Amino acid sequence: MLDITRRALEDNRVDLYIQPIVNLPHRQVQFYEAFSRVRHEDGGIILPEQYIPIATASGLISTIDNLLLFRCVQLIRRVHRNQSNLGFFCNISRDSLTDHEFFPQFIDFLEHNGELAGVLNFEFAQNDLAVPEVTANLERLAALGFSFSIDRVKSLSLDILNLSRRSVRFVKVGADILLSERHQARAPVHINDLSDAMKRAKITLIAEKTETESTVIDLMELNVGYGQGYLFGKPRPHRSEF
Repeated sequence: MLDITRRALEDNRVDLYIQPIVNLPHRQVQFYEAFSRVRHEDGGIILPEQYIPIATASGLISTIDNLLLFRCVQLIRRVHRNQSNLGFFCNISRDSLTDHEFFPQFIDFLEHNGELAGVLNFEFAQNDLAVPEVTANLERLAALGFSFSIDRVKSLSLDILNLSRRSVRFVKVGADILLSERHQARAPVHINDLSDAMKRAKITLIAEKTETESTVIDLMELNVGYGQGYLFGKPRPHRSEF
């Protein structure tokens, strides 16, 4: 897998895929999340869970993040000629946020592309906020006007005001967690009030991994305003979407 990933980078076979994020109940696309996909020499697609752990361990993940950012920026510029209301999420790994070679170049690039602030949101895992170097570098990004999204949320015990202070403007929580009585019982804010509490802190709650119509009905009863999942669209090559 390491050799496959290296050859894919050398041969420019790391592709940009996007998945829609829709408002509820109207299901209009408001955002897209960008993903990387490695393409095998025979044309087959290698999924992130197969190559990301190996790319991370071998130091290749920053290169993949860099490619994803570059292609996402290209797409944003093309799309915003006609659809200026769409926002985008671009994943960035903890390794990239703490890479002493990558991050200074990353900051320099964004300083020269300030028009992306407000359109491009950087997404990372909730646990990454516990890393001091990550926090410091996120402050540098926030100073340029960029906002953040956290995913891989494991609990509803969220410090909403602290997230808002850190320029987190989106929180993605799995629909199964939002609808779990076990998680609801442990939440500091009642589940029926969670979305409104986030709105007051200028944070948008997005229910990810939404896969069934019955789940949508349950989410709407909780006043969740946005959804992401296969029900609304699978990750697809960006050329097939635009």
